[in-house]
Amino acid sequence: MQVILEQFAQEAPEKVLFLQETQRWCLKEARADAIDEAWLMQLQDAFYADIKAYCRFYGWRYLVNWRALLAKAARETFWGTSYLCNRTYNYFGIRAKAKPWICDSFGFCETIEKNDPDLAAFAIFSNFESSLWMFIHTIYSRHYLDRLPDLGSRVVGAIEFERRFGFHYWEGFDRGFTFPQELGSRQYSIEETLATWSGHEINNLCVNCSWETDLKWIEKVNHTAGRTR
Repeated sequence: MQVILEQFAQEAPEKVLFLQETQRWCLKEARADAIDEAWLMQLQDAFYADIKAYCRFYGWRYLVNWRALLAKAARETFWGTSYLCNRTYNYFGIRAKAKPWICDSFGFCETIEKNDPDLAAFAIFSNFESSLWMFIHTIYSRHYLDRLPDLGSRVVGAIEFERRFGFHYWEGFDRGFTFPQELGSRQYSIEETLATWSGHEINNLCVNCSWETDLKWIEKVNHTAGRTR
């Protein structure tokens, strides 16, 4: 992704910003009308390739549909080009408010204030993987779990374990922990995964998000997947 943005900076330097804090590039205006179709397709393909393996692995570990995870990251960051994700590695628009476990359990205590649309403190992560992990914890909070058909009964034990001890539940076996509840084998479907946050009144305060538009981003991911096979 960063290679594509750096190349784009040579063609249209007025549209790209270099962030000294992270030594990364971002689009000044991360939206479709700020870049032509050819460059957009390159960005989509690069972003998909960069994060696909992480989404598949964490989707498997936590029973989340990985394409829904990838689509959410693509939407929140406009395919990894936004200022927020390149400055803070926050790929899901995760606000620190009402999530003390981000700092207390996992040590992600730094924040950055940004208007989106109102002034808010956004969590700073160390990489995409840590952002993805915390997003899964976000969607497996109680108010979202209540939207799952089984109320999240197959994953809640893992989430509680991790928030207590601060590391991945599967690492506990190597440390002598007896995990209280093994995860079931069936992942939640795309529709079930989306249902946790899509249309929810506190969906990171997403201004234009809805069930219909979330499904459109799934379609965008599927189109990108078709090109990169």
